[in-house]
Amino acid sequence: MAALASAPLVAGGLVVAGRPLAAAQPSPQEDERILNFALGLEHLQAAFYEDAVSRGALGGELAEFARVVGEQERRHVEVLRRRLGGAAIAEPDFDFGDTTAGEEAFREAAVTLEDNTVAAYIGQGANLTVEGVAAVAPLVSVEARHAAWIRDITAVNPAPAAADSAKSAEDVRSALERAGLPPP
Repeated sequence: MAALASAPLVAGGLVVAGRPLAAAQPSPQEDERILNFALGLEHLQAAFYEDAVSRGALGGELAEFARVVGEQERRHVEVLRRRLGGAAIAEPDFDFGDTTAGEEAFREAAVTLEDNTVAAYIGQGANLTVEGVAAVAPLVSVEARHAAWIRDITAVNPAPAAADSAKSAEDVRSALERAGLPPP
């Protein structure tokens, strides 16, 4: 019984209390790094939806999704910029190519973008201080609803698993690049 109780401590490598031993310790500096990555993702999302709406290639619920979610992503940017103050990264320029030029490409890119944003927040949550978690927690729940909404529109199961996987910043960047999206 004792061996089973300690299994999570060593499964998959050196893990203590569900946290990789090599993971960064929560600190204000680590919060700044993580929140700036999140800000980059939020900038990417806001610009993606703005670009899609401005191109006028979306109709019906897809156009409504882009308008509504785009506005919410802009508000997420504001929340993170306020939290970071002078340490906030500048808004980057993005080139979305054809990902916002038509409905099919937009749907695929939007699913990837929303799913990976949720996975990024999950992946970094344990590395944040309590204050950092408090700053992003209200955003994560909305991001999850965005992911479910676009998955519903595209007829993809909005909740394919009982729990979402965490992703590292590099995994998120790679997934976005594979989908034709610029990394944050």
